[in-house]
Amino acid sequence: MIPSEMDYAVLVVDEIPQDKSFLNKTFNHQGKRYQIIDVLAQELVVAALRPLNLANGNVFSVEGTSFTAHYVHSSTEGELEDDLRYRATAFQLGVEHVLTVPGENPIRGVLELNNEVIAFRDNGEKCGGFISSSQGWSAIPNTYLVKLKNVVKPENLLNGAEFISAGSRGIIHSVMLAPDNLSGYVVLSQSVIENQPLQIKGETVATIEYCELVKLSKGLSWHFIYHNFYGGADTFYAYGCNGEQIIEVRPNGVIVPILVNSNNPQYICAHRNHLFASFPGGQLGHSLVGRPNQWSVLLGSEQLGLGDEITALSSTVGGVLIIGCRNKIAGLYGSGRDDWVLKEVSSIGIVPETLQTTFVPLAISKNGITRIDQTEQFGDFRLSEVDANRKLGFDKQHYNIAYTSTKPKSNQIRFYSREGRHICMMLQADGSTRSTFFTYPEILCGVWQSPEQVYLAFDDGKVYRQSDKCYSFSGKPIDWIIKMAFNHCGSPTLIKSWHSAELQATTEGKSKLSYRFDLDYNSNYHASTLSKDLQITGGGGRWNDSFWNDFLWSAEDYSTPTFYLSGYSRNIALSFSGSSIYSPQFEISGLILNYITRRNYRV
Repeated sequence: MIPSEMDYAVLVVDEIPQDKSFLNKTFNHQGKRYQIIDVLAQELVVAALRPLNLANGNVFSVEGTSFTAHYVHSSTEGELEDDLRYRATAFQLGVEHVLTVPGENPIRGVLELNNEVIAFRDNGEKCGGFISSSQGWSAIPNTYLVKLKNVVKPENLLNGAEFISAGSRGIIHSVMLAPDNLSGYVVLSQSVIENQPLQIKGETVATIEYCELVKLSKGLSWHFIYHNFYGGADTFYAYGCNGEQIIEVRPNGVIVPILVNSNNPQYICAHRNHLFASFPGGQLGHSLVGRPNQWSVLLGSEQLGLGDEITALSSTVGGVLIIGCRNKIAGLYGSGRDDWVLKEVSSIGIVPETLQTTFVPLAISKNGITRIDQTEQFGDFRLSEVDANRKLGFDKQHYNIAYTSTKPKSNQIRFYSREGRHICMMLQADGSTRSTFFTYPEILCGVWQSPEQVYLAFDDGKVYRQSDKCYSFSGKPIDWIIKMAFNHCGSPTLIKSWHSAELQATTEGKSKLSYRFDLDYNSNYHASTLSKDLQITGGGGRWNDSFWNDFLWSAEDYSTPTFYLSGYSRNIALSFSGSSIYSPQFEISGLILNYITRRNYRV
């Protein structure tokens, strides 16, 4: 169930017997479930998942009473408040039907593969994995780590091969052989018995030394990356690290453990088609090229020492691996093991979990939010403090940043605080930023980003998704405010008599907001009505069929609400705010201030 895909419709029917008795009743039509959220005179307001399949003339039955939908309207023709209330009710129904992930304690990790969401949560003595479907959450399949001995036909041990061992049949998910090809590990879909032969296509290829169920550590949070190491059309997998284990997660929730040469891996990153991992003590290692599960030094794996605890890893577009440490930043240059060059970039360290990249890498250091740029001319780095620090008055100790995410299409980076006050920062082409604060109704317990989505977790055991099509905090109202700068309309010394303002704005459907105004800097005079409602409807313009590339913004489908002002001042500042359980996005593209000039200001 995805609440943002809920919608409502108004069904015009014949006379409704015992009208209010149908409120909150449900019925099915052509396989889709509808719920009646309001009953009007000869109208039923229903909510369901999009797309709604009721059409004019359809017959449906509610608890034995038959109705004919003479007309089906996609929205109410009544007041704006009714439309927003129905949309909010439909969304809330979706929220109520969202199921929690089985288990206890906060969710430990969320990932997405092939449009399937997989969540991890403590379950008994281990961390369990669960995959979502239209029916709810179901456990991911078990996998088994098997150590082999007496390998006689290593060429037959291939990923995806079918095996037989003492009556057990299954699939080989992954193969990790020793350099001498006489022993190694495989990950199987079925358990096998010790000291039994492992057969492929009727031939014995090895002997089972031992077999153990793959278990994930309880109480540890996962960090995931996504990469296609193998180069196949269907080998785009997720890779996770929780401070003790590294795993490869495949579609349908198949877990393949990755065995590395050191204990307690801290951070992972895909770079130059190697899987890199950091370890306590400032150690950094990587796998073979295109083989994330092969970590043998003899075969081409490598281990490097940084001399400082590593706090972040990130691969840049320019082909440099940024290695953030507690007290410095380093860069790994080169294309492979034969020409790796490790350079120290700066003596300023990076706070854990804060290194993030849109078109430039940013992180939080002791100096605040810091931008790490790669210059095209020299291929080296320079560090600079972004102007968001001054705009926001940022203090890293006060905010206690724990998670980050990006919104690439908007050039946004979001920093999430354990204290509940988060930061959204948009990077401009000239290097400047637009920044703001935001909060959620609850304290965050985790943030995970897939290539397409950002997933959040709070303490209720549900998986949340950031969405441009979601107009509330999962059924809780959004409280927002926009404060515009003081504007003197090009004449800072001229006193003006303010009459009205015309707001040029677009929205999805209908939006309701409130406004107020303030006169002059530090003035005690405010609007006599501190908060008055405005309504925005529709959006976009009409294409002019006579002049190419010309929009007619004065068309009827462009909302230009006018609101009244009063008072005298040299400048004016407007504020807009709102609080609603259903708050569609809107965009303010312009503002026209109407005033009469009075006289010049006299000191």
